[in-house]
Amino acid sequence: MSASARAATPSPSDRTRAAFWLRACGLAALLLLPLATAAQPQDAHAEAGRAFDALRAVQPDRMPRLAEPESAAVLRVLGDAPRFLDAVRYGPDDLGALSDLCDRDRTAITAYTGFRALQQGQFVASVVVANILEFQEELAVLQPFLARCIGRQVPVAEGLLRQLGERKAAQLRLGGLKRSQDALLQLYAGVASCLSDPRFGPAYCGLLEVMAELAPVHARALPLASRAMVIRMLPPAEQVPPGPRRQAVQRIAEAMTGDRCTSLCLLGAGT
Repeated sequence: MSASARAATPSPSDRTRAAFWLRACGLAALLLLPLATAAQPQDAHAEAGRAFDALRAVQPDRMPRLAEPESAAVLRVLGDAPRFLDAVRYGPDDLGALSDLCDRDRTAITAYTGFRALQQGQFVASVVVANILEFQEELAVLQPFLARCIGRQVPVAEGLLRQLGERKAAQLRLGGLKRSQDALLQLYAGVASCLSDPRFGPAYCGLLEVMAELAPVHARALPLASRAMVIRMLPPAEQVPPGPRRQAVQRIAEAMTGDRCTSLCLLGAGT
């Protein structure tokens, strides 16, 4: 094993410390999270992120599972949109904190989809698909939060751009914008997979309704080319059996076919 590989692999002592931290601090903190004050919601979410990292450090050869009590406690905090998104008012000055929330869930999602998928420096698509199928219950907790978090980011970022004015906005490079755009495309790809692959269960496929609800907001953050990509991912609505799924596809398609491109759409086209 190379020196770099040894450095990247947690030692037994590292794992012991991580396990001790998780049990002595992380899990205890998570049990107390509902009592945390609303004035510092990001702290509780950040604590859950650290607990997720600790779970992975304790057992690096596997991923935290929703069926395990400690892992479930962590995942449900990371995916608690009513608490961290709906119950908090975010303004332009809070964009950084809001982006941290989104990035924390995006990182956890990537950990699941990319688990053991990096081989010889490249991600193996078949492994990614297998991971999504294997971890769809965990992703069903995390992905809706990310979709809603980006939905909250959009008006906050638009407000910041209005404050800056057109001249400064044209020079601005929002670090989280490109990540959010990429994350949205991945989420809509997940919806497309759900429509075409019967191996995805109801919990995972619940993302379809979330994306349909948020599509008009998401579209404002996507360049026109990305909106067209979303439409190409999805089957034509007439090919979807009548019912809620067809209606959801129609709502997404209607939102993404609009050609109005201002603010984040224009800025995103230049990233």
